[in-house]
Amino acid sequence: MKRWLPALLIVALLVVFRILGGLFPTTLPNFQPLPALLLCGMVFLKGAQRWLLPLAAWVITYPATSVAQGYPVFGWDLLGVLLGVAATLGIALWTRRHATVLPVLASSLVAALVFYFVTNTLSFAVDPLYAKTFDGFVRAQWTGPETGMPTWIFLRNLVAANVLFSGLFLLSRHSLPQAASAAESAAVR
Repeated sequence: MKRWLPALLIVALLVVFRILGGLFPTTLPNFQPLPALLLCGMVFLKGAQRWLLPLAAWVITYPATSVAQGYPVFGWDLLGVLLGVAATLGIALWTRRHATVLPVLASSLVAALVFYFVTNTLSFAVDPLYAKTFDGFVRAQWTGPETGMPTWIFLRNLVAANVLFSGLFLLSRHSLPQAASAAESAAVR
């Protein structure tokens, strides 16, 4: 159970923040650490945990947040998310070989940026709100549609969530073994 505790804590936080983000899209838009969970899961977890926990968190939260935000569960944005997930997993494979604090946090930042870029590029390609011009592409990446919230806010929140949750994951991994050995030492005395 000790091995699963950091991952379960992060999954619980992910579920809560994804649902809160879906319920309050103007207050917490895109404050969802899915790339962080995928990255940290692939880097630090073993066996079935590596795939099962991130997949379960996403399967639980994706339909709920899509419905809460008025999007179809199986719309074109699902393809963007799947491409973003694939890119994040590729980044995680590199990060596994360099699994110390700075590379993990940097990879979390890069995963958030890539995830955002991939999903917004697909939005540009298929959403009729964006003109199929360079200006339309820039609008998709930064300012958003004329009637909506600027997309840079989504980027800011995604980066903040990923770095924060990756840091929490790293902290929980390092503090739990120390707390367990301190408890075992106290029990021996």
